[in-house]
Amino acid sequence: MATTVPERLFALYSLLVSQERPMTRARIRESIDAYRSASSDAAFERTFERDKSALRRLGMRLQTNTLRGEPVYSLDRNRLWLSEETFSPSDKLTLGVAARLWSDPHYARDVDRAVRRLGYRDENSTEPHNRWSPALNGGGDHLDLVLEALAQGTELRFNYRRVDSFDALPRIMRPWGVGQRFGHWYVGGWDSDRKAFRTFRLSRMSAITQSWTTLPAADPEFSMARVLAGITESQSPAVKLTFPTHAWPMVMDWVEDGTALRGMDALSEIPSSMEQGQVGSASITVDVPDIQELIRCLAELGGAVTVEVSNDAGFSSAEINDRVEAQARHAVELQDEVSSAYTSGAVQIEAPRRERHREASERRFVRLVDLASFLGSHQGCTTGEIAKHLDIPPSQINKDLMALANAGSELLGSAYMMVDAHDDVVRVELPRELDQPLSLAPDQTIRLVLALHLLGEISPGHREQTRGIADKLAKTVTLASVESDQLSVHLESITTEHLSILREAADEGRHVGILYRSRSQSSATWRTVRPTKVYADGPTWYVSAADAKDGLERTYRVASIRAIERETPPVPGVPAESTAAHGGDNESPQDTTAHMWVDASCPELSALMNGTQLGQARISRADGSSIEGQLIEVRVRSWFSLYRMMLHHAGRMALWQPQLWAPEWRRELYRRRILQNPCDPSDRPGQPTHS
Repeated sequence: MATTVPERLFALYSLLVSQERPMTRARIRESIDAYRSASSDAAFERTFERDKSALRRLGMRLQTNTLRGEPVYSLDRNRLWLSEETFSPSDKLTLGVAARLWSDPHYARDVDRAVRRLGYRDENSTEPHNRWSPALNGGGDHLDLVLEALAQGTELRFNYRRVDSFDALPRIMRPWGVGQRFGHWYVGGWDSDRKAFRTFRLSRMSAITQSWTTLPAADPEFSMARVLAGITESQSPAVKLTFPTHAWPMVMDWVEDGTALRGMDALSEIPSSMEQGQVGSASITVDVPDIQELIRCLAELGGAVTVEVSNDAGFSSAEINDRVEAQARHAVELQDEVSSAYTSGAVQIEAPRRERHREASERRFVRLVDLASFLGSHQGCTTGEIAKHLDIPPSQINKDLMALANAGSELLGSAYMMVDAHDDVVRVELPRELDQPLSLAPDQTIRLVLALHLLGEISPGHREQTRGIADKLAKTVTLASVESDQLSVHLESITTEHLSILREAADEGRHVGILYRSRSQSSATWRTVRPTKVYADGPTWYVSAADAKDGLERTYRVASIRAIERETPPVPGVPAESTAAHGGDNESPQDTTAHMWVDASCPELSALMNGTQLGQARISRADGSSIEGQLIEVRVRSWFSLYRMMLHHAGRMALWQPQLWAPEWRRELYRRRILQNPCDPSDRPGQPTHS
């Protein structure tokens, strides 16, 4: 039976860690059967290089020296195994809570296993932060690469799009720190071209690769927290928006989201014409943190918003108008293509693919090391005891024991390691060096430190404790030295204050008054609610709360809460509107459902829709190519909100059933007094025609 990657890694690790002296390449190849049986010298070299890279990614210092003109290899045992750094029961509980703050299930599971290796167990625990739910978005493969470069001290080569540009240019940077603010990940480091420190937003980085570097490492006094604190709206170009006053609520939505526009002060006063129910126009000056995101937002309102930019901006008003029209056109074209495929049958539909959480080979290798360590110090234990210690099913334990036995067979006919499992009792013979568990992998440690920083932000009373734990953890990172100050998560002070009050109310089961603006509503009203849960979906924070008037539980966006009173609100409350999927228009008297096609390359959109997966649909095109997407069923509380979402994400989602929704969308804009004419796509705001 062929050796698996985890088994081969374990065999290599066991061989190197049990040797007092460095080993030559030839001796390593001769000692491990998978290397000996390689089809050629080149095949062995490729496999050996991959295995060395895998061990380095896990934080192992694989040293290479020269002996009699030949390279020799050994493992540096400094910080190879879990340190003697002790964590108190309170520390371990805090680590357990922090591990759950990652929203990506893959990272959440991985980091949770890491804290278990540090001794955290959640049996009969009463968590002081049990009202928190995941808040840190995963960041995708790009964040993985950045964290790996930070841990290994390598440089990143990538293409970067400036905030005021539509084009990306090549850049080279050695990361000094990573952090999150405004719901976005930022990377700070030494820029090779500028020969100075620069900060980059991860979402505008693309085509990222790693390589070894001679660029300088972080200064001893470097602080990512100070870098994030200095990222303000002033770095973004300012634009002047002019729009019908009845578009005011939608513009407020964009500013509250903070992705396309920033500048809440510009929306402090509602136009008098809107308060009086009259039609007019309004102008505001706001900052644009991302020009591409501004295009997506403007497309939602069908050209009802005009944009004026300064002469020194990296874009023009005409360019913005052209791209807004192209965005809307792209959404309609995709809808036509999907509808045509549905009608003609030019589509292949498959059953929903079961999401497989395949365990990475490197993570399984670490578990094999943990298993060997536990077996070495618990001779005669049962599979049930092992399963409880590692928190995995007994069936997986049997597979891991077999993997250990196979790895032992790799090493010169089991001379180094033997596994005997009989009548559910397990005994082993291992080198004494395998009795110790490995240190946490660098990326696991860094993710834990980031989660601890977030926990300190949303729970200020525990900030000193989380900082102390983060400092302990950062000291365990091998390879390049990483300090806790190189990692940070920054929440705005008003958000931190509101989250703290809401969490306290949830813990104590008491009511608070919130001044809240529902999505697409022009003004905020006071309501009395009893918070039950505070959580985040990506960068957006929410609170679930029971309304004091009718007892129904509703969801409120924390960013839309203008003020909070710990007791009865100072203004009489009004019945709270039921919010759509985290807030939205509620024009429909009754929820309905719709089937959506979502581009398969955008799984985050399917998650955002919070729908039920129905299957996979591949659409055949006339040129012989095809596009693949997910079919999902979603609840629709507002068709207008759904149309806005399809325009915002143009070219990536469409209704599955044939439907010409564009005319209905324009009629709704006309009904809301945002467009002058529901039929003419070229109209622009001017003198309103509504009476």
